[in-house]
Amino acid sequence: MSIPVIDLFAGPGGLGEGFSSILDNDGDRVFDIKLSIEKDANAHKTLELRSFVRQFPVNEIPPEYYEYVKNYNYKTDKEDRAKLFDQFPEKAKDAQKEAWCCELGNEKDFPQKKIDKRISEGLQGERNWLLIGGPPCQAYSLVGRARRGGIFEKDPRVYLYREYLRIIAKHQPSVFVMENVKGLLSAKLDGTNIFQMILNDLKNPSVLFPNSKSPKYKVFSLVTPVDKFDDEGNPEYKMDRDFLIQSEKYGIPQKRHRVILLGIREDVDYQNFQPLVKETAVCLKDVVGDLPKIRSGVGRRISGAKPNGKNTYKKINDNWENWLGVFRKYLVKLKLELNVDENISEPNQEMTQGENYMKKRKTKFNGLIQSWYNDPKLKGVLNHETRKHLEEDLGRYLFSSLYLKEKGEFPRLKDYPEWLLPNHKSAREVGKFADRFRTQKPDIPATTITSHISKDGHYFIHYDPQQCRSLTVREAARVQTFPDNYFFCGSRTHQFHQVGNAVPPLLARKIAESIIELYEANERRA
Repeated sequence: MSIPVIDLFAGPGGLGEGFSSILDNDGDRVFDIKLSIEKDANAHKTLELRSFVRQFPVNEIPPEYYEYVKNYNYKTDKEDRAKLFDQFPEKAKDAQKEAWCCELGNEKDFPQKKIDKRISEGLQGERNWLLIGGPPCQAYSLVGRARRGGIFEKDPRVYLYREYLRIIAKHQPSVFVMENVKGLLSAKLDGTNIFQMILNDLKNPSVLFPNSKSPKYKVFSLVTPVDKFDDEGNPEYKMDRDFLIQSEKYGIPQKRHRVILLGIREDVDYQNFQPLVKETAVCLKDVVGDLPKIRSGVGRRISGAKPNGKNTYKKINDNWENWLGVFRKYLVKLKLELNVDENISEPNQEMTQGENYMKKRKTKFNGLIQSWYNDPKLKGVLNHETRKHLEEDLGRYLFSSLYLKEKGEFPRLKDYPEWLLPNHKSAREVGKFADRFRTQKPDIPATTITSHISKDGHYFIHYDPQQCRSLTVREAARVQTFPDNYFFCGSRTHQFHQVGNAVPPLLARKIAESIIELYEANERRA
């Protein structure tokens, strides 16, 4: 059984990776991604590269791929990728056909007829297929709404889910999985509950698209048993929050809370569907603790202030000696400030800032790393290099990680010594950005990896004081459960952005496992 998949608003491919990891008894992929659509150029490059990997039999990725990712340089990537693809022209052609850089909703450049044609070509008449994807969520996110002062009808992102709905109506998948942010549950537009509006549209797509003659869909929660069924056989739940997946309860090392809806076409037998089963929590150190220890970079320090109050800066040469000097300076002061254990010391050997590819000593893997993340052919780690930070921020990072180590909780701004506070008004206002600097706790799942990690690392400080830094792209990817051989393209900022926007692939795999019986039951019935 091979189930065709169309992936919309695919990002770097988290949902697709999880579904395509399901194998049959012969080692072939059960879910076969036929088309992935993403508008962001860098995320599309990541999608295309991963599609290229999937063209090869499982566990038979060629050595040329490893050489390409180990030596990746985004400035020369066009030429480097062409050389890789030229060695495997047929597989490259299939990957380029599958991963499409396309903006859904942009009728001028990507008219619906063109999109429908690509989808139809991918499906080749197959009726029992799967639609996955997450329409852009900035319009509904709590942070975005607070920044803009609400939700506005003129914001084109409010109705982008209708592009997803139109494709449901037109092409009528047997099952769909749609992901969105937690803020969707509380979003309102002119007093209308947006979540209920979307839910009703998904149940009956032909209301908005009458020419499609679309069948109806039953929309299920993936984590909550049905409370009851209405007169038309639709599942009903006690509250909207029943559709919210709290990822940490399902074996994901991250407190990522997302709305994920499961739609089942009305003619498909849903009797064998069972919600996800809760699992033991996976803590942060279990998925990043084996990675090579690296230091932060240090780029500049505050040298004074302009008449308008803005800081002036002096450049610092970023090398081990200068970094260690900054570390020692703050460690001495903070030991006195916190009265911390003298056993907390400076690093006992030189550390680097990491690299795009670092060889890695063999370590004792825990079960999850061995079974899900590890690729023995890689013999190292990708995307594991640190940012440069302001010297004063390194002092705050060190304080925060030491404070966590001593007190079991990261400090709020009110806990910082006056001399260490940032030089801006909001840092001294009670309640304003109280958790501006957040050290991730090692013994529990991490907080949500968001796209904001691309801007700075203040919310994602590593728990090890000696490393005195924020998380790397690979560490963020581990928290998001991307396998170690999954490579993110573009600059480091672009890589962070892709990781933060993704659906955790391991969660997607668990969803795939929960719905595969729907296809198997209907295959038997046919």
